[in-house]
Amino acid sequence: MDPAYEGSRLDPLELQALLVLSEELHFGRTAQRLGVSQPRVSQLIRQLERRVGRRLVERTSRRVVINRLGEQLLSGVRPAFAALQRAFEDTRTAAHGLRVGFLAPYVSTLDRGIGALRVEHPQCTVSLVQIHWTDVFGPLRRGAVDAQICLAPVEQPGVMVGPTLATFPRQVAVARSGKWATRPALTLEDLGDTPVIGPHPSVPAELARSFWPPATTPAGRPIRFVTAARTEPEMLSAVAHSDAVFVTSTAMPTRFNHPGVVFVPFEGLPDATVVLVWPEGTDHPTLDKFAALAASSGAVADRMPVGR
Repeated sequence: MDPAYEGSRLDPLELQALLVLSEELHFGRTAQRLGVSQPRVSQLIRQLERRVGRRLVERTSRRVVINRLGEQLLSGVRPAFAALQRAFEDTRTAAHGLRVGFLAPYVSTLDRGIGALRVEHPQCTVSLVQIHWTDVFGPLRRGAVDAQICLAPVEQPGVMVGPTLATFPRQVAVARSGKWATRPALTLEDLGDTPVIGPHPSVPAELARSFWPPATTPAGRPIRFVTAARTEPEMLSAVAHSDAVFVTSTAMPTRFNHPGVVFVPFEGLPDATVVLVWPEGTDHPTLDKFAALAASSGAVADRMPVGR
């Protein structure tokens, strides 16, 4: 083989060693980052210098300096390696679509984040998977979704809580023909006078405490929970055909309605807060990007008009 050709061949590992060394200015730390021994780093730099025909690194027992010729080489190497890294990440992203779970009334909180992700990473696919009240964290734990939205607070072991995507004022679903339909608003104290649709037994305890009313009114009267419905249509059907009410949020009537139900503002409970969560230790190529975009595009929901 022509020696001139042999000397001009590029070895990416030699170039990477120079690049990392320019950032660390220490052969030991460079070796750690590259996952090789310190003598191997020295060998790679010497081989690269032989190919160039000049020294690229000035080294003493106390310091490491990239000289002018080394910096000239790095001025082309840095953007080239950055482009390679971007190409790899884009390919990895395309190969791993993102699966995001949602509770049905709150699916719209994902719209802006998904839209922003598709603009910045059009090669990435996002699949939405509905989460049910009877199995809120099951799909996440089984690996059926990579992340999901749910209502705060989240107190689940092994689950990371990410950005807040939206908050929704509270409303209560009441029968259109019932005594509450014409009220301008209901309060916690009113719930002492009517049965309330309760949480399903499998709903996480922290969600039952925060989203549903407490066991008693502020005056100490018991609140009677009935009919632990599993789905939103079941909840609204139960309300329409009984004197029970269901305390929810302004997100509910944007997705679910029933001709026999109206929604009335409700006072006495905190707004419903939607957060993005994912398993601890997740190494998904798209998740960090999506979480950041969702956080930057998330906004407090406007107070929506009461659906009647």
